[in-house]
Amino acid sequence: MPGIVYILLCLLTGRNIVKRIYPEYVTLGEKSYNGKELGLPRFMTAFPVFYLLGTLVLTWGAYITASLVMAIRPGEERPLWPADLYIFIMAFLFNLVCLVWEWYIRKKGKKAEWNPKRCLRKVLKSIPEIFLVAALVYFFAGLMYGTFRIEDGKLRIGLSIFSDFAVHMGMVRSFSFGNNFPTQYSHYAGADVRYHFMFQFLVGNLEFLGMRIDHAMNVPSILSVVSACMLLYVYATKLFGGRFAGGISVLFMVFRSSPSVFRYLSEEPQAEDFWEKVKARDYFMNYTPNEDWGLWSLKVYTNQRHLAFGMIAVFLLLLIYTPFVCRMFRRIAAAGRLQKIGNKAPRQEKRFAQYRRRIKRKINTFGRAILLEKECILPESYSRPVFCGLLLGSMAFWNGAMVIGALCILFVMALFSTRRLEYLLTAVLTMILSMLQTQVFIRGNVVEPQLLYGFIVQNRTIWGVGMYLVDLTGLLILLAAVALLHYKGYTRWLLVAFSAPLLFAFHISLTPDVMVNHKYIMLSIILVSVAAAGLLKELWEHRGILHRLAVIVLCVVMTATGIYEVRIQKNVDEDAFEYALDDDLIAWVRDNSDSKDLWLTDWVSIHEVVLGGAMLYYGWPYYAWSAGYDTLAREEIVAELFSEEDPRRMQQLMEREGIRYIMVDNGVRNSENYVVREDVIASLYPVVYERGEGDWRLAIYDTGILR
Repeated sequence: MPGIVYILLCLLTGRNIVKRIYPEYVTLGEKSYNGKELGLPRFMTAFPVFYLLGTLVLTWGAYITASLVMAIRPGEERPLWPADLYIFIMAFLFNLVCLVWEWYIRKKGKKAEWNPKRCLRKVLKSIPEIFLVAALVYFFAGLMYGTFRIEDGKLRIGLSIFSDFAVHMGMVRSFSFGNNFPTQYSHYAGADVRYHFMFQFLVGNLEFLGMRIDHAMNVPSILSVVSACMLLYVYATKLFGGRFAGGISVLFMVFRSSPSVFRYLSEEPQAEDFWEKVKARDYFMNYTPNEDWGLWSLKVYTNQRHLAFGMIAVFLLLLIYTPFVCRMFRRIAAAGRLQKIGNKAPRQEKRFAQYRRRIKRKINTFGRAILLEKECILPESYSRPVFCGLLLGSMAFWNGAMVIGALCILFVMALFSTRRLEYLLTAVLTMILSMLQTQVFIRGNVVEPQLLYGFIVQNRTIWGVGMYLVDLTGLLILLAAVALLHYKGYTRWLLVAFSAPLLFAFHISLTPDVMVNHKYIMLSIILVSVAAAGLLKELWEHRGILHRLAVIVLCVVMTATGIYEVRIQKNVDEDAFEYALDDDLIAWVRDNSDSKDLWLTDWVSIHEVVLGGAMLYYGWPYYAWSAGYDTLAREEIVAELFSEEDPRRMQQLMEREGIRYIMVDNGVRNSENYVVREDVIASLYPVVYERGEGDWRLAIYDTGILR
């Protein structure tokens, strides 16, 4: 129950912040960027932003408070108790004051009469959006709970998400079962945290507040992805002046465009059980590098639950800043008309003089329109860029990739936009907040940028990259090219801006693992799909049977791969790793260890000790390597710790590295990297937990107790 109250408080807090700081925001869905009446219901713009802002404010508040509690009382085992109590009280008082103030203002003003007919008309107009949101909630609830749920007293973690959930569950349980303040990375403990962990902290806090772990993980995930879809719908509808474009944009976001399914069907032997094989397929297609990871499918939203939360912020900033681009292109159009009027030259003027005068006038007219006038440079409001900068800057440790993607898009938009200082203020505030968080959480360099053309494309030429994008997106890239030629003015420039994260991903790598760049590409693909949806909307409005049939066929062809991958993921997740909730090892770790205790183990991924909240000194190396840690150095230390023959030297090494518990199991005994000296370990430290027999015996030694 406290977890549900927390989420409701997030929504209410977000509402009252928006009404105080940016009250006109909730009306953004009423008109398109061309001034056309849309009449979109306010909940489509309001709910996602209320959820985003409220969650950011309360969750950061809880984290900072818990950190202060640990700084004042380093021995505190459950710092979330006083932190959550404080946040609940402060949020309750803030919202109470806001609601009382609104009631007082309404009481002083004119009372609006309740009109049942008007309310009914609003509800009827909102039916398409109500059905859309209901369908999204139903679909994503099935997707999230299909991959991660509790069933018959066991936690089922689907095979499709098993890898990334090692880190997710390690970080979540380090907060809900432990006291991970200051925060360390659960699979490379004893150092800093280079992983954007705040969504995992939110989940851990919800579990700490009594919400069952599958609900604590899935409810925020569903709210995040549905909210992102809602804002994308509003943005596409405003950009192209119709609900059809919004609906198709959401369809393309959920079900990706790719030719993979057609290539697969063409290669599958035409046997009698052809369709049975197609329905039973339990591995992802692989026609582009690493596509078999589910790299571009809906698996991304189930595997990386924090991704959609970051997308809400990106779509919100687009909603806020796109009007400035529209105004700039209206200014350019007006300047063009003015320039044509001024081109009438005296008949006696020589042709070269006419040409020179026209060029000079063009430079003067367009230069003033684009660069020199106050509207082009000075802010219209200081509160808006401050709001946007604080919002985007606070996202750095929720999803850093979306912060970088948003800055790339805003940079391109600002080149042909009014109020450029607002973009600059937003970017500066974002960078300041991001660097402050980096200084707090990370020791050393957070990123090591390097030029790397081609992402993971094997043929790293312009032709190779182009063919890769065709293989990856199919008809979408062709529609994007048509849109670039078809649209003019601000729509064309926005399409260029939407491509900025993709260009970044194909030229720069910020981490040792370039695969993380796929998030930038996904963001660009989603936004470019908005332009494709705009084309299909125009084609649909021709009202001809052939036009509408073409739209239907295109939608089916472009979403076929994404739809089929839903079936594949369901088949994949029929196989799941199961962990009993009452497992005695999970309970032992939870009750006997906290987040200050480092565990020396084998290269474990998800394991009962991880689910118990153990902080692994060196877990599965890929996670730490992709986050930028020096895994090779620690791998050598682990080998030395396990294989040391001198008891006194081993004790010194354990104390130097801060190891509290040593887990020796089958993986340790059969490691190819070292020969474990369990006899030396046993001579120094007592066994505090064990199960199994022989080579499969799992023993935990406590270095805090000497024999």
